[in-house]
Amino acid sequence: MKMEIKNLSLLNFRNYEKQRVSFESGLNLLYGSNGQGKTNVLEAVYFLLTGKSYRVRQEKELILWDQKSFYLHATCSVLDRIISLESYYEPGKKVMKVNQIACKRLSDYVGIVNAVFFSPDDLSIIKKGPNERRRFLDLLISQIKPSHISLLNSYLRIIKQKNNLLKNEKNIFLLKSQLEIWNQQLIDIGSKIIINRAEFTERLNNHSQKIFKDIFSPNYNLSLNYFSLGKKDVSQALKVFPEILENKLLTEIERRTVIIGPHRDDLLIDLNGKPAKMFASQGQQRTMVLCLKLSEMEIIFNEKGDYPILLLDDVLSELDEYRRKFLINYIDNSARQTLITMTDLEKSLFKKGKAIYQIINGTIRRENNVSSFGK
Repeated sequence: MKMEIKNLSLLNFRNYEKQRVSFESGLNLLYGSNGQGKTNVLEAVYFLLTGKSYRVRQEKELILWDQKSFYLHATCSVLDRIISLESYYEPGKKVMKVNQIACKRLSDYVGIVNAVFFSPDDLSIIKKGPNERRRFLDLLISQIKPSHISLLNSYLRIIKQKNNLLKNEKNIFLLKSQLEIWNQQLIDIGSKIIINRAEFTERLNNHSQKIFKDIFSPNYNLSLNYFSLGKKDVSQALKVFPEILENKLLTEIERRTVIIGPHRDDLLIDLNGKPAKMFASQGQQRTMVLCLKLSEMEIIFNEKGDYPILLLDDVLSELDEYRRKFLINYIDNSARQTLITMTDLEKSLFKKGKAIYQIINGTIRRENNVSSFGK
């Protein structure tokens, strides 16, 4: 039994008041006009599997207008197991359940069923600032190493406490001694975060370089490097981490804020040795993001022995014909479950049988049996 989502129930989520839908193995096409709720279905699946939205950071934005909470449920399969996943959220309260048992920590929940989400908005990984790239990297790591979530939460608490101390403590001698204590905790937790990010950057780099050459050209080279504490050499950054914090101590006191740490690190994405953000064309940037997402798939497969669920949000319209064919061939030649949204239904694009759903104003309607479409 493959990694799949069998059915999904939505209650007061986004524009869905109450809906239940069953999905098939292989390809599932969701089509409809813009603003009808196609992306919301994929977002609900992703939220159930990861405990986070890929689109917003405040979960209250996911609640249906004029409602106070939302509830999601899915039955999934992983290898030879059937798993029930539930999520309930209201402002101030979030409950995630596996087989009806509430999880105390998000790290107990994430990674049970895996998914890769790909949308046109993912161009922000290249186009925008380091925060988008760190988030992309952390979401991937968390699906394979759920303990990374606890590290991130601990680190953010340390940064918050350190910032509060810098802003409020007026006694310079007391401030310095307390900062040294927080800096040691920052080094302990921060170093583990850096090591995780560097490891997965290397994995992404190995997969994406090959995929990029296959899609684009053997004459172009995509390279990824983790840039930590102002250094490309991560081992060197870890070695001098205490020294860097000590050297920045007076500057942080003067500015009254934390200015150094892995919360300011970056994932460098280069094309032929130059920053892709500045030197890659729009088409090349799209290809790079596609490579990153397909590399995610391969990393999870290598780790779990099964491919994650692939969630594609209106990406075909953003790719040129050659890259569309590459992605479609990737889907057609695999047994992985894929949910893909599109504005106009294009059944002829795909060779294998597919389940088709029309989405109109928060209502999902199944149109066919998958057996009616052969190869």
